[in-house]
Amino acid sequence: MSNNVVRYNNGFDTVPLRNFTPIEMNIFWSICSKMKRKGTREVTFSFETFKELAHYDRREKDKFYTAMKNISEKLGTLTYKFEDENIFEQLWLFQRFVVRKEEETVTIQASDRFEFILNSIGSNFTRFELENMTQLSSGYVKELYRQLMSHRDINKRSGAWFVKIEDFRFALDIPPSYRMSDINRQIFKQAEKEFLAKDKYGHQIFQKFRVEKVKAHKGNKIGSLRIYFKEVDNLPHITFHDWTKEEND
Repeated sequence: MSNNVVRYNNGFDTVPLRNFTPIEMNIFWSICSKMKRKGTREVTFSFETFKELAHYDRREKDKFYTAMKNISEKLGTLTYKFEDENIFEQLWLFQRFVVRKEEETVTIQASDRFEFILNSIGSNFTRFELENMTQLSSGYVKELYRQLMSHRDINKRSGAWFVKIEDFRFALDIPPSYRMSDINRQIFKQAEKEFLAKDKYGHQIFQKFRVEKVKAHKGNKIGSLRIYFKEVDNLPHITFHDWTKEEND
């Protein structure tokens, strides 16, 4: 199993990957993995770099070029927002994203503020193995996985996410038309299946996954969720160290 890691400041967990397909999510997180500790300089990668990381198995050059173009267009609408009583700020993730069809390369340059999100993480960060993300097939399950990773106890390799139902809907970009029965079927049942499944090497992402639904104080509607998970002990464990002392890849 690969040991490529995605990590970023927890503030980015408030940004849903709206309208991204599952394979586009894989490519996006592959980009984040490769851009950490790259600062704001331009970096050029071959198509093969992201095909391999994202487990993209279509061989046609035009198809991957189109996929990269679609990601670039969606990145143009993907922004990180901050607001308090006095300030509203919106920032874009990349200041340059150039896809070259004939050369089969992509040149990427992070914006100043997104570089901060990727690298100046302090103790408030989300971290997950890229291989786990690309192993998941459902877009909703991918988004749920990264939210859960922001609530993980690193030492215990387990955690819990207590969240209001309206915040859960926003985090996963769930349409208003989805009822709780739809969320159960399309998200929680699918998540349980994918999180607990073993791949061809015998690895699985979670050993345990459980969802508790808490009713609102008034009426019979669900007001909040308690989502518990525990990672499998035999997953590769990556030792933490001082990232600031590590040389650029």
